[in-house]
Amino acid sequence: MLSIERGKIFTVTNGIINDGFILIDNGRIKEISSKPIKGNFEKINAKGKLVFPGFIDAHSHLGLFALEGGWEGFDGNEMTNPSTPAMRAIDAINPQDPAYKDAISAGITTIFTGPGSGNVVGGQSVIMKTYGEIADEMIIRNPAGLKCAFGENPKRVYTEKSQLPTTRMGTAKVFRETLSKAKGYYENKKKKKKVSFDLNMEALIPVFEGQIPLRIHSHRADDIVTAIRIAKHEFGLKAVIEHGTDAVRVRDFLVKEKVPVVVGPLLNVSPKVETRSASFENPTKLIKSGVLTALMTDHPVIPIQYALIQAGVVAYQGGLGEEKALELITINAAKILEIDKDYGSIEKGKVADIAIYDGHPFSTTGKCDTVLMCGKAVFKGGKHV
Repeated sequence: MLSIERGKIFTVTNGIINDGFILIDNGRIKEISSKPIKGNFEKINAKGKLVFPGFIDAHSHLGLFALEGGWEGFDGNEMTNPSTPAMRAIDAINPQDPAYKDAISAGITTIFTGPGSGNVVGGQSVIMKTYGEIADEMIIRNPAGLKCAFGENPKRVYTEKSQLPTTRMGTAKVFRETLSKAKGYYENKKKKKKVSFDLNMEALIPVFEGQIPLRIHSHRADDIVTAIRIAKHEFGLKAVIEHGTDAVRVRDFLVKEKVPVVVGPLLNVSPKVETRSASFENPTKLIKSGVLTALMTDHPVIPIQYALIQAGVVAYQGGLGEEKALELITINAAKILEIDKDYGSIEKGKVADIAIYDGHPFSTTGKCDTVLMCGKAVFKGGKHV
C-alpha cells in the first residue's frame, strides 16, 4: 500500500481537502481523509504540494500524428475513400512517440485518440493510458468511438480529388449512406440472416448497439445540427460533438438533445472560416447553459503538455473559474468518455491515477512533480521513472 500525505487534495467532485491523506491499495484509492491514516505504508510527502486526479485529454491524435517529421509519422487519415469505418487507431498508434512522455510530465494520464477528420467516416478511436511501451497494454477501451467529420475538412480533401463529397450535401449523403448500409447489415445479423462479411459494416455494430458514440468533428452551427439530425433523429445513435466552435449558437438545442461537446483547440491560430468564432469564453457559455463540456488539445494541433495552460486560459480569461475549468479536463472528460466510474476525480474506489504539482497547473510557474498511474509512480521528482 501507498499513502500520499499532507497535500492539498483537489478531489474535483467533493471539494478541496487541505492537508489531506490518500491511501492507495492494489492500484485503487482505498481511503481519503483529512486526518493521518495509520499504518506502515510507503509514503509520498506532498506537504506544500497540490494533488489532482490524473488529467484527461478528451480528444487528441496522440500516437497517430507525430510532431516531428512529415508523412513518415502521419498515420491518422486514410484519405483514399470518404468512408473508412474499418480503420482502427490501435493499428497505427506509436507508443514511442515522445509526446506520450510530454503528456505524463504534465500529469495527463488518460487520452482519447483516433483518426483525423479527412474522411466523412474515419475509423475507430481508443481511450488509453499515456504510459507504456505496447499500445494493447495501454488501452482502457477499444473501440471507444467512431470518428466522423462534417464541414471544411472532408470537402477540401475530396474537392482536390474531384470526388464526392465536394459540398456539405455530399458529406451528409456519405454519412447517411454509410449509416443506412450499416443499419441494414446489423439488423440482418440480429435476425440471423446470411450476410456477406464486411469489415466496414462490422465496425459500426458497436455504434448501433449503443456501446460507443459517433464522435463527430463539426465547427459550424449548421454542421452540428445536421450531424445530430442524421445520427440521432434518423438513426437513434449516440453522438459527441468535437470542436463545436459554433456550439454556443445552438446551445439550447444541444441541451435538449443531451449531446455533449468537446471544445477546442483554443490556443492555436486557425485560417479556417468555420473556426473564426473560436473564443476562450465558449466553454463557459456552454457550461452555464447546461451542456456537458470538456476540453481538447487536438494534439498535435496544440502539443498535449499545454492542455493545462489552455484550461487555465479558459478559467481566467474565459471567465469559467478554476473549479469548473478543472472539471473540463477531469470529471467532465471522464463522463463524455463514459469512464467516470473509474477516472476523473479523487474518490474512494477509483483508479489511483494522480498528479502532484508544486504549484497550480493552470499557472506557467506550476510544475508537475509526481505522477501515479494505477498507484505506481511513473514520474517522480520531475523525472520519468
